[in-house]
Amino acid sequence: MQRKWKKIRLEKPLQGLHSLTSLRELCIKNCSNLEFLPEALFISSLSVLQIENCNALISLAEGLKHQNACLESLRIRGCHSLQSIAKSQLPSSLKRLEVKSCEKLLFLLDDREAGYASSLYSSAMQQESINNANSSLLEYLYVSQCPSLTSLSFRGWLPTELKHLEIWRCSKLTTLSSSGRLPETLHWLGIADCPELESIAERFYDNMSLEYIKISCCKNLKSIPDGLHNLNGLVAVYIWDCPSLVFIPESGFPNRNLRVLSMERCMKLKALPNRMHSLHSLQTLELRQCPSIVSIQEQGFPTNLTSLAIADLNINKELIAWGFHKLTFLRNLDFRGCRYAVSFPLEDRGMMLPTSLTRLTIARLPRLKYLSSKGFQNLTSLEYLSINDCPKLTSLPEPDLPSSLLQLIIFNCPLLKNRCKRDKGEEWFKIAHIPCVRVDGSFVYDRKMEDGA
Repeated sequence: MQRKWKKIRLEKPLQGLHSLTSLRELCIKNCSNLEFLPEALFISSLSVLQIENCNALISLAEGLKHQNACLESLRIRGCHSLQSIAKSQLPSSLKRLEVKSCEKLLFLLDDREAGYASSLYSSAMQQESINNANSSLLEYLYVSQCPSLTSLSFRGWLPTELKHLEIWRCSKLTTLSSSGRLPETLHWLGIADCPELESIAERFYDNMSLEYIKISCCKNLKSIPDGLHNLNGLVAVYIWDCPSLVFIPESGFPNRNLRVLSMERCMKLKALPNRMHSLHSLQTLELRQCPSIVSIQEQGFPTNLTSLAIADLNINKELIAWGFHKLTFLRNLDFRGCRYAVSFPLEDRGMMLPTSLTRLTIARLPRLKYLSSKGFQNLTSLEYLSINDCPKLTSLPEPDLPSSLLQLIIFNCPLLKNRCKRDKGEEWFKIAHIPCVRVDGSFVYDRKMEDGA
């Protein structure tokens, strides 16, 4: 029966595993005194290996490479004595590597050779390191909560077949690759909570496969690599909470396939890159809390946007003047944090909102007194309207809100709240036809609201 086993979990080392010739998955867990993995543990049929909470483990076995031609997935978690994973000990068949909560891990891929003690790193050794990277089939690399990690690879060469790279909460990580290059095969790049990270790469070279970039909570990151505009496969870019980020390359973003661009809380970012208006494939644009951006280009934003979110920018007044009505495909508009606006949209400029809108959110407009009747008159598709934190707002558009409106949310607008009381308020007749109305979290048709509850 043993020879038919497909999966086994170990909490104490067992002998005779080599006889389990059909074993596919092996989990070694809570072996507190295990320092090395005995070569006898591994058999050629093993495809998944998980090592968890083995606090004394300092090295993987040489047999992991030579006896495991089928190993495709390796997961290591909570092995706090492990300082590196020697590349020479990883089987070339490995496609997925996940490392989490290894407190002493200094670098992930240790591509040092026996001659490391020498102060000179010969070109032959460097070429051998590159060849090792080229021979790897690793496609998925996930690293999380390794507070001592400073670099992914000692020599700086990442596996050349890597497609998915994700790094979370590595507080001492300063660079991804000292070689300055990312694998050309990379599709997905995600980095979060790495406060010491200074560089992603020297530049994007031939990373035509890269589709997704998400970078967040990297407080020392000052710039994005050059060559961004050449990434014609790029679909989405998210850059959040990078307070030291000063600039994005002037050459800008690729204009072929980029659909989503989201930038939030980049406090020192001085400007948006050139040619923003030429991003013809862009559908969603989100710019929030980037106060150092003080102007936009005369051409404005790409007119094919379907969703636009703007919050707490110093270009709000300029953006309103440019004109939301030019965004003829826009369905969702989220506009927050403009301290200038007395009306929305600007009535003195005769501004209109795009008739394509189905959702509209306005919030944190401290001087806003009324919503422009002219600006709302053609919103025949509007279904959702949210108005938040507008303390001086007293009235809704005349003669009433669009008949298409299905949901109205009003929050922290005290003057408007009093005027929207059921059957009593001056604005009630404008909202009585709307199926769902909530004011400060209460359903407006609830009788309790009439009593001021």
